Amino acid sequence: MNIRAWQVTNDTRFIKLITVLVSLLLSMLAIQLNELPNTDAYTYVKAAELALSNGPVAAFAHYQWANLPLMMSGIHYMTGMSLFATANLINALLFALLSVSFVSIVAAITPSRRTIWLAVVCILMYPHLNEFRSYIIRDIGYLAFCLLAVYYMIVYTESLRLRYGLYFLLSCLAAALFRPEALLFLFLTPIAVLVPTHSRVNLRQRAFLRLQTLSLLVVAAMGGSLAMLTLDVTAQLSTFLNIYQPFLSNLAPLFGAEAPVLEQAVFGDYAAQFVGDYTAIFLAVGLLAVLIACVVDSLGLALMPLLIYGALRRFVRLTQPALAVIVCWLAVAALVLVMFMLLTRFVTTRYTLLFAVLVLIFVPFVIDRGWSLAASAGRKGFGRWMLLLLVFAALDAHLSFGASKLHLEQASRWINTSTRPAADLLTNEIHIAYQSGRVDNYDEVRRELPGINLLAAPPGTIIAVTPRRSFQAQLDAGISNGSLRLLREFPAERGASLLVFEKEL
Repeated sequence: MNIRAWQVTNDTRFIKLITVLVSLLLSMLAIQLNELPNTDAYTYVKAAELALSNGPVAAFAHYQWANLPLMMSGIHYMTGMSLFATANLINALLFALLSVSFVSIVAAITPSRRTIWLAVVCILMYPHLNEFRSYIIRDIGYLAFCLLAVYYMIVYTESLRLRYGLYFLLSCLAAALFRPEALLFLFLTPIAVLVPTHSRVNLRQRAFLRLQTLSLLVVAAMGGSLAMLTLDVTAQLSTFLNIYQPFLSNLAPLFGAEAPVLEQAVFGDYAAQFVGDYTAIFLAVGLLAVLIACVVDSLGLALMPLLIYGALRRFVRLTQPALAVIVCWLAVAALVLVMFMLLTRFVTTRYTLLFAVLVLIFVPFVIDRGWSLAASAGRKGFGRWMLLLLVFAALDAHLSFGASKLHLEQASRWINTSTRPAADLLTNEIHIAYQSGRVDNYDEVRRELPGINLLAAPPGTIIAVTPRRSFQAQLDAGISNGSLRLLREFPAERGASLLVFEKEL
């Protein structure tokens, strides 16, 4: 290795070290500033508790993809940390891996230190991703290992060395521990290896077949090993697929004999007579419009102008192997989103994160190219705009503008200290259900509490609810007829207060 190459390698290592340290610091701050865990966190904690008490099979029976809860329970068993603390630790480490993998992808494409530093700023200041730093969700592990797989695929595509293909394989399998759709990327994205470059075609074909064969063998071997460990892989996959069975059933009224129901609802009785052949097109275009809106929302106001500007000026010029890999990953990520949207007829910006982070890879190159052209022309306006966007992104990424939930914590403490410990508890707030220790299936608590539950609750039951339209009528009736006695009200910063009642009749 020559002196210049040695300096570049060490500079990159320093940048990656700074990325990891800053990411861990940001995660610590987010956890400290967050008042209460997110709703999904209780599902993972419940599965982890079952793993500790009844073993891994019980965890998978409760939650179909329980690998994150198993990690939480393992760290808890070894260290004694609380399950929430172990989840936060795992999340912080995964965020650090995600950030450094993103920077590694950019470093694999360009030797420019300025572009690599811009990549650090982009990933650490990306608003939508950083909104989840305090969340306990499996998506972060999925994103982190997917980006690591992108990095190794770029290196494998350029070098054709099997060890980098093996690293890509292991990264995809690690991502599949968090979300099973990572297996699609494992088998579909290696097509990028076949894109013509300086290497001979037969070498690239052999590299592609070698990686695909290795992937099939490893996945088959892992499935057999899990089956030998008494974990029924087929049953787990069946359970996972059964989740989507209701959605598949719902497709029949739209495209089958009952399609006129949709036509009449959308177009009216008269127009429905003439548009029957186009209903499926209407539905598909509408759903894709929702998907595009979610992707744009995920990228945000700080990035969309930059991407549009860079596309119009043709600022992004990546090497062919790297561009082929990123395009393949974007295509498969888009395919997954479209399949999910058409199947479930909904999507959230959280599901678009992988696609958005892959698009984010282009942003450092856009900024770097624009910066160079502005500097050569002596224009300072570009720098001011970049500073404004950076400040906006930093505030949007790391400052919460949501309403405080401190009243739920106060209500939880009051219920535990001021009501009879033996009294049953009925609530539509999952945090109160968990903290009380009186609700066995606390992870199943939902805000839309069935009104019949209020009527059927036995006398002496403590009812702690944030009123919702789904049961407001039953709540008002109970207050009017005296069967519900108000014990305490905990006002929220915004929205409805939490009300604590005792059932008397």
